[in-house]
Amino acid sequence: MLAPVLARLEGLAGVTAARVDSSGTFFWLALDPRADEAPVADLARGVLGAGARALPAGEAEEQLAAHARGDPWLTAREVMALSYVESRILAARVSEEVQRRAGGTSDEREVVAEAIRASLFAAMERVHAEGGRAASGWIYDAWPAISCDAAERCRRRIPPELHAAVAALLPRILTR
Repeated sequence: MLAPVLARLEGLAGVTAARVDSSGTFFWLALDPRADEAPVADLARGVLGAGARALPAGEAEEQLAAHARGDPWLTAREVMALSYVESRILAARVSEEVQRRAGGTSDEREVVAEAIRASLFAAMERVHAEGGRAASGWIYDAWPAISCDAAERCRRRIPPELHAAVAALLPRILTR
């Protein structure tokens, strides 16, 4: 989760703003004009980890040029919004796969999608509140509990035989 990392970066002496690309790979730090770049870079590497490095000037310019063309670079608040978008997309894809395997009407698929969305939002909000995770793979470890919660959320809104299929399928849908 990137929001806590961005907040820590913005708290560094000499940093006036921090953003991240939508993949979570590249960070963009705006420095106070009076700041000495080298010590700020060392502090940022401390936040980002041993593998962090400054991009060579040409690559950095390419990244910023893409931003100028519309490639979003996100603030901490916008990262949270991206997590919501990702949760909605995942809920739609998983519910479509469940429908493909288990059947059901489009209305029943929407009930399952909404249950998955609500469970994903709850999990994602909890992870953000806890300060995030080092890598996005946390979702795979959390998926059994998320899928169980989603199945419970739709239990009374879909037929029992479909619910049984959904409850059996959901934990197996999202795996590494």
